[in-house]
Amino acid sequence: MSSPPSPHDVLGPYYIGVVLGTFLYGILVLQCITYYQGFKRDRRWLRYFILYIFIAETANTTVSIAMIYEPLISQFGTIKPMFLFPSLLPGQPIMETAVSVPVQFFYAWRLRIILQNWIVPVLICLTSLSALGGAWWTAFEVINAVDYLHKSQVDHSALVWSCSSAACDVLITASLFFSLRNRKTGVKHTDDTVDRIIRTTVQTGAITMIFTGLNVGLFVGLSNSTLNFVFDFALPKLYSNALVSTLNARGGTFSSEQRNVLFSNGPGTGTQQHTAGGGPTSVVINKSYNSNNDFNFIEMHRQVEVHRDDMLNLDSHPYRDPK
Repeated sequence: MSSPPSPHDVLGPYYIGVVLGTFLYGILVLQCITYYQGFKRDRRWLRYFILYIFIAETANTTVSIAMIYEPLISQFGTIKPMFLFPSLLPGQPIMETAVSVPVQFFYAWRLRIILQNWIVPVLICLTSLSALGGAWWTAFEVINAVDYLHKSQVDHSALVWSCSSAACDVLITASLFFSLRNRKTGVKHTDDTVDRIIRTTVQTGAITMIFTGLNVGLFVGLSNSTLNFVFDFALPKLYSNALVSTLNARGGTFSSEQRNVLFSNGPGTGTQQHTAGGGPTSVVINKSYNSNNDFNFIEMHRQVEVHRDDMLNLDSHPYRDPK
Protein backbone atom coordinates (compact mmCIF):
# COMPACT_ATOMS: atom_id res chain seq x y z
CA MET A 1 0.00 0.00 0.00
CA SER A 2 1.44 3.35 -1.01
CA SER A 3 2.02 6.01 1.61
CA PRO A 4 -0.21 9.09 1.61
CA PRO A 5 1.14 12.22 -0.09
CA SER A 6 3.17 14.58 2.04
CA PRO A 7 3.02 18.41 2.10
CA HIS A 8 6.55 18.40 0.74
CA ASP A 9 5.44 16.55 -2.39
CA VAL A 10 2.13 18.33 -2.96
CA LEU A 11 2.58 21.88 -1.69
CA GLY A 12 6.33 22.29 -2.11
CA PRO A 13 6.20 22.87 -5.90
CA TYR A 14 3.34 25.34 -5.47
CA TYR A 15 5.32 27.32 -2.94
CA ILE A 16 8.54 27.35 -4.99
CA GLY A 17 6.63 28.34 -8.12
CA VAL A 18 4.92 31.25 -6.37
CA VAL A 19 8.21 32.46 -4.87
CA LEU A 20 9.94 32.28 -8.25
CA GLY A 21 7.05 34.08 -9.93
CA THR A 22 7.08 36.82 -7.30
CA PHE A 23 10.83 37.26 -7.77
CA LEU A 24 10.34 37.65 -11.53
CA TYR A 25 7.54 40.12 -10.85
CA GLY A 26 10.04 42.28 -8.98
CA ILE A 27 12.30 42.22 -12.02
CA LEU A 28 9.32 43.22 -14.18
CA VAL A 29 8.68 46.23 -11.94
CA LEU A 30 12.24 47.44 -12.54
CA GLN A 31 11.91 46.76 -16.28
CA CYS A 32 8.70 48.80 -16.45
CA ILE A 33 10.24 51.69 -14.52
CA THR A 34 13.15 51.69 -16.96
CA TYR A 35 10.77 51.63 -19.91
CA TYR A 36 8.56 54.50 -18.75
CA GLN A 37 11.54 56.64 -17.83
CA GLY A 38 13.48 55.98 -21.01
CA PHE A 39 10.81 55.81 -23.72
CA LYS A 40 8.45 58.69 -23.12
CA ARG A 41 8.14 59.28 -26.86
CA ASP A 42 6.77 55.82 -27.65
CA ARG A 43 3.32 55.61 -29.13
CA ARG A 44 0.55 55.98 -26.61
CA TRP A 45 -1.01 52.60 -27.39
CA LEU A 46 2.32 50.87 -26.76
CA ARG A 47 2.71 52.54 -23.39
CA TYR A 48 -0.86 51.53 -22.50
CA PHE A 49 -0.10 48.00 -23.66
CA ILE A 50 2.86 47.77 -21.26
CA LEU A 51 0.61 49.17 -18.53
CA TYR A 52 -1.94 46.43 -19.24
CA ILE A 53 0.80 43.78 -19.03
CA PHE A 54 1.95 45.20 -15.70
CA ILE A 55 -1.59 45.29 -14.28
CA ALA A 56 -2.25 41.73 -15.46
CA GLU A 57 0.98 40.52 -13.88
CA THR A 58 0.14 42.31 -10.64
CA ALA A 59 -3.23 40.58 -10.55
CA ASN A 60 -1.64 37.24 -11.40
CA THR A 61 0.93 37.61 -8.62
CA THR A 62 -1.77 38.56 -6.13
CA VAL A 63 -3.91 35.56 -7.06
CA SER A 64 -0.91 33.22 -6.86
CA ILE A 65 -0.05 34.40 -3.35
CA ALA A 66 -3.68 34.09 -2.27
CA MET A 67 -3.84 30.62 -3.81
CA ILE A 68 -0.86 29.28 -1.84
CA TYR A 69 -2.10 31.04 1.31
CA GLU A 70 -5.18 28.81 1.37
CA PRO A 71 -3.50 25.39 1.77
CA LEU A 72 -0.57 26.64 3.84
CA ILE A 73 -2.46 28.88 6.27
CA SER A 74 -6.24 28.65 5.98
CA GLN A 75 -6.30 24.85 5.76
CA PHE A 76 -3.31 24.25 8.01
CA GLY A 77 -3.69 21.16 10.17
CA THR A 78 -6.29 19.53 7.92
CA ILE A 79 -5.99 16.91 5.19
CA LYS A 80 -7.69 19.07 2.57
CA PRO A 81 -4.46 20.44 1.01
CA MET A 82 -3.29 16.88 0.35
CA PHE A 83 -6.31 15.94 -1.72
CA LEU A 84 -8.13 19.05 -2.98
CA PHE A 85 -6.98 21.48 -5.64
CA PRO A 86 -6.52 25.04 -4.35
CA SER A 87 -9.77 26.89 -4.97
CA LEU A 88 -8.01 29.60 -7.01
CA LEU A 89 -6.08 27.16 -9.20
CA PRO A 90 -8.58 27.38 -12.12
CA GLY A 91 -7.66 31.03 -12.49
CA GLN A 92 -3.99 30.28 -13.17
CA PRO A 93 -4.30 29.19 -16.83
CA ILE A 94 -6.70 32.05 -17.57
CA MET A 95 -4.46 34.71 -16.06
CA GLU A 96 -1.37 33.21 -17.66
CA THR A 97 -2.85 33.43 -21.15
CA ALA A 98 -4.07 36.95 -20.37
CA VAL A 99 -0.38 37.84 -20.52
CA SER A 100 1.10 35.32 -22.93
CA VAL A 101 -1.44 35.67 -25.76
CA PRO A 102 -1.18 39.49 -26.11
CA VAL A 103 2.62 39.24 -25.98
CA GLN A 104 2.63 36.54 -28.65
CA PHE A 105 0.29 38.59 -30.84
CA PHE A 106 2.58 41.58 -30.41
CA TYR A 107 5.55 39.58 -31.67
CA ALA A 108 3.44 38.27 -34.55
CA TRP A 109 2.63 41.85 -35.52
CA ARG A 110 6.28 42.86 -35.46
CA LEU A 111 7.29 39.80 -37.48
CA ARG A 112 4.63 40.69 -40.05
CA ILE A 113 6.38 44.03 -40.55
CA ILE A 114 9.89 42.59 -40.53
CA LEU A 115 9.26 39.57 -42.77
CA GLN A 116 6.74 41.27 -45.06
CA ASN A 117 4.62 38.12 -45.22
CA TRP A 118 1.72 36.59 -43.33
CA ILE A 119 2.71 32.93 -43.04
CA VAL A 120 4.73 32.95 -39.82
CA PRO A 121 2.57 35.58 -38.05
CA VAL A 122 -0.59 33.61 -38.86
CA LEU A 123 0.97 30.41 -37.51
CA ILE A 124 1.96 32.24 -34.33
CA CYS A 125 -1.54 33.62 -33.88
CA LEU A 126 -3.17 30.24 -34.50
CA THR A 127 -0.97 28.42 -31.98
CA SER A 128 -1.50 31.25 -29.50
CA LEU A 129 -5.28 31.02 -29.90
CA SER A 130 -5.03 27.26 -29.49
CA ALA A 131 -3.19 27.83 -26.21
CA LEU A 132 -5.89 30.28 -25.15
CA GLY A 133 -8.62 27.74 -25.84
CA GLY A 134 -6.67 25.03 -24.05
CA ALA A 135 -6.19 27.28 -21.03
CA TRP A 136 -9.90 27.99 -20.66
CA TRP A 137 -10.64 24.30 -21.21
CA THR A 138 -8.12 23.45 -18.48
CA ALA A 139 -9.74 25.91 -16.08
CA PHE A 140 -13.14 24.27 -16.50
CA GLU A 141 -11.65 20.79 -16.14
CA VAL A 142 -9.91 21.77 -12.89
CA ILE A 143 -13.24 23.02 -11.54
CA ASN A 144 -14.90 19.74 -12.46
CA ALA A 145 -12.07 17.52 -11.20
CA VAL A 146 -11.97 19.17 -7.74
CA ASP A 147 -9.21 16.91 -6.34
CA TYR A 148 -5.93 15.24 -7.28
CA LEU A 149 -7.63 11.86 -7.51
CA HIS A 150 -9.32 13.02 -10.72
CA LYS A 151 -6.30 14.89 -12.07
CA SER A 152 -6.31 12.72 -15.19
CA GLN A 153 -9.40 14.61 -16.35
CA VAL A 154 -7.22 17.67 -16.81
CA ASP A 155 -4.52 15.93 -18.85
CA HIS A 156 -5.88 16.42 -22.37
CA SER A 157 -6.80 20.07 -21.97
CA ALA A 158 -3.54 20.91 -20.23
CA LEU A 159 -1.55 19.24 -22.99
CA VAL A 160 -3.36 21.29 -25.64
CA TRP A 161 -2.62 24.45 -23.69
CA SER A 162 1.03 23.70 -22.89
CA CYS A 163 2.04 22.20 -26.24
CA SER A 164 0.39 25.01 -28.22
CA SER A 165 2.13 27.61 -26.09
CA ALA A 166 5.48 25.83 -26.49
CA ALA A 167 5.06 25.64 -30.27
CA CYS A 168 4.23 29.34 -30.38
CA ASP A 169 7.35 30.22 -28.37
CA VAL A 170 9.56 28.18 -30.68
CA LEU A 171 8.09 29.91 -33.74
CA ILE A 172 8.60 33.37 -32.26
CA THR A 173 12.16 32.83 -31.09
CA ALA A 174 13.33 31.12 -34.28
CA SER A 175 11.63 33.67 -36.53
CA LEU A 176 13.05 36.64 -34.66
CA PHE A 177 16.53 35.17 -34.62
CA PHE A 178 16.72 34.43 -38.35
CA SER A 179 14.90 37.56 -39.46
CA LEU A 180 17.02 39.88 -37.34
CA ARG A 181 20.22 38.16 -38.40
CA ASN A 182 19.31 38.89 -42.02
CA ARG A 183 18.66 42.55 -41.25
CA LYS A 184 22.32 43.51 -41.01
CA THR A 185 23.19 46.34 -43.39
CA GLY A 186 26.95 46.70 -43.04
CA VAL A 187 26.46 49.90 -41.04
CA LYS A 188 28.21 49.42 -37.70
CA HIS A 189 25.70 51.40 -35.65
CA THR A 190 22.76 49.39 -37.00
CA ASP A 191 24.56 46.03 -36.87
CA ASP A 192 25.55 46.56 -33.24
CA THR A 193 21.92 47.24 -32.41
CA VAL A 194 20.84 44.12 -34.31
CA ASP A 195 23.36 42.01 -32.37
CA ARG A 196 22.07 43.38 -29.08
CA ILE A 197 18.46 42.66 -30.00
CA ILE A 198 19.40 39.13 -31.12
CA ARG A 199 21.16 38.44 -27.83
CA THR A 200 18.19 39.74 -25.84
CA THR A 201 15.71 37.79 -27.97
CA VAL A 202 17.62 34.52 -27.80
CA GLN A 203 18.30 34.77 -24.08
CA THR A 204 14.76 35.64 -23.02
CA GLY A 205 13.12 33.43 -25.64
CA ALA A 206 15.31 30.46 -24.79
CA ILE A 207 14.51 30.73 -21.09
CA THR A 208 10.79 30.88 -21.86
CA MET A 209 11.05 27.85 -24.15
CA ILE A 210 13.00 25.90 -21.52
CA PHE A 211 10.42 26.64 -18.83
CA THR A 212 7.57 25.76 -21.18
CA GLY A 213 9.28 22.51 -22.16
CA LEU A 214 9.93 21.55 -18.55
CA ASN A 215 6.34 22.36 -17.68
CA VAL A 216 5.06 20.06 -20.43
CA GLY A 217 7.63 17.34 -19.76
CA LEU A 218 7.00 17.17 -16.03
CA PHE A 219 3.25 17.28 -16.51
CA VAL A 220 3.38 14.32 -18.90
CA GLY A 221 6.19 12.37 -17.25
CA LEU A 222 5.07 12.86 -13.65
CA SER A 223 1.32 12.92 -14.00
CA ASN A 224 0.80 12.24 -10.28
CA SER A 225 3.07 15.09 -9.19
CA THR A 226 2.68 18.85 -8.89
CA LEU A 227 6.33 19.48 -9.77
CA ASN A 228 5.40 21.15 -13.07
CA PHE A 229 3.92 24.10 -11.16
CA VAL A 230 7.45 25.21 -10.25
CA PHE A 231 7.82 26.33 -13.86
CA ASP A 232 4.18 26.99 -14.69
CA PHE A 233 3.74 29.84 -12.21
CA ALA A 234 6.83 31.61 -13.54
CA LEU A 235 5.83 31.49 -17.21
CA PRO A 236 3.68 34.64 -17.43
CA LYS A 237 6.47 36.67 -15.78
CA LEU A 238 8.93 35.36 -18.35
CA TYR A 239 6.67 36.47 -21.20
CA SER A 240 6.28 39.98 -19.83
CA ASN A 241 9.95 40.35 -18.91
CA ALA A 242 10.96 39.15 -22.37
CA LEU A 243 8.77 41.77 -24.03
CA VAL A 244 9.73 44.74 -21.85
CA SER A 245 13.44 43.86 -21.88
CA THR A 246 13.32 43.75 -25.68
CA LEU A 247 11.73 47.19 -25.73
CA ASN A 248 14.34 48.49 -23.30
CA ALA A 249 17.14 47.11 -25.50
CA ARG A 250 16.51 49.98 -27.91
CA GLY A 251 18.47 52.41 -25.77
CA GLY A 252 16.12 55.04 -24.41
CA THR A 253 16.24 58.70 -23.47
CA PHE A 254 19.75 58.47 -22.09
CA SER A 255 21.14 56.78 -25.19
CA SER A 256 21.53 57.98 -28.75
CA GLU A 257 20.11 54.69 -30.06
CA GLN A 258 16.44 55.52 -30.18
CA ARG A 259 15.48 53.12 -32.98
CA ASN A 260 16.36 49.60 -33.99
CA VAL A 261 15.43 47.20 -36.71
CA LEU A 262 12.94 45.27 -34.60
CA PHE A 263 10.81 48.39 -34.19
CA SER A 264 11.44 50.10 -37.52
CA ASN A 265 8.73 50.52 -40.14
CA GLY A 266 10.18 48.35 -42.86
CA PRO A 267 12.84 45.83 -43.80
CA GLY A 268 16.46 46.48 -44.56
CA THR A 269 16.97 50.04 -43.37
CA GLY A 270 19.66 51.63 -41.27
CA THR A 271 20.94 55.03 -40.23
CA GLN A 272 24.23 56.72 -39.52
CA GLN A 273 24.64 59.95 -37.60
CA HIS A 274 27.48 62.44 -38.00
CA THR A 275 27.98 65.73 -36.19
CA ALA A 276 29.75 68.67 -37.80
CA GLY A 277 30.86 71.80 -36.05
CA GLY A 278 31.43 72.51 -32.39
CA GLY A 279 30.63 74.93 -29.63
CA PRO A 280 27.09 75.72 -28.56
CA THR A 281 25.62 74.93 -32.00
CA SER A 282 26.37 72.14 -34.48
CA VAL A 283 24.83 70.39 -37.46
CA VAL A 284 23.71 66.76 -37.24
CA ILE A 285 23.62 64.75 -40.47
CA ASN A 286 21.49 61.58 -40.54
CA LYS A 287 22.17 59.23 -43.46
CA SER A 288 19.57 56.56 -44.23
CA TYR A 289 20.51 53.34 -46.03
CA ASN A 290 18.44 50.63 -47.65
CA SER A 291 19.17 46.89 -47.69
CA ASN A 292 21.64 47.35 -50.58
CA ASN A 293 23.60 49.88 -48.53
CA ASP A 294 22.51 52.70 -50.88
CA PHE A 295 21.45 56.12 -49.68
CA ASN A 296 17.74 56.73 -49.27
CA PHE A 297 18.03 60.29 -48.01
CA ILE A 298 20.21 62.64 -45.98
CA GLU A 299 18.62 64.68 -43.23
CA MET A 300 20.35 67.71 -41.69
CA HIS A 301 19.28 69.73 -38.69
CA ARG A 302 20.88 72.10 -36.21
CA GLN A 303 21.19 71.24 -32.56
CA VAL A 304 21.84 73.67 -29.73
CA GLU A 305 24.04 72.64 -26.84
CA VAL A 306 22.72 73.71 -23.45
CA HIS A 307 24.69 72.90 -20.33
CA ARG A 308 22.86 71.12 -17.51
CA ASP A 309 23.76 73.89 -15.03
CA ASP A 310 22.12 76.45 -17.30
CA MET A 311 18.97 74.33 -17.59
CA LEU A 312 18.66 73.98 -13.85
CA ASN A 313 19.25 77.67 -13.19
CA LEU A 314 16.45 79.41 -15.08
CA ASP A 315 17.51 82.87 -13.96
CA SER A 316 20.84 82.55 -15.76
CA HIS A 317 19.52 80.61 -18.76
CA PRO A 318 21.20 82.15 -21.85
CA TYR A 319 18.19 81.36 -24.06
CA ARG A 320 15.47 82.50 -21.71
CA ASP A 321 13.00 85.00 -23.14
CA PRO A 322 13.21 88.45 -21.55
CA LYS A 323 10.41 89.45 -19.23
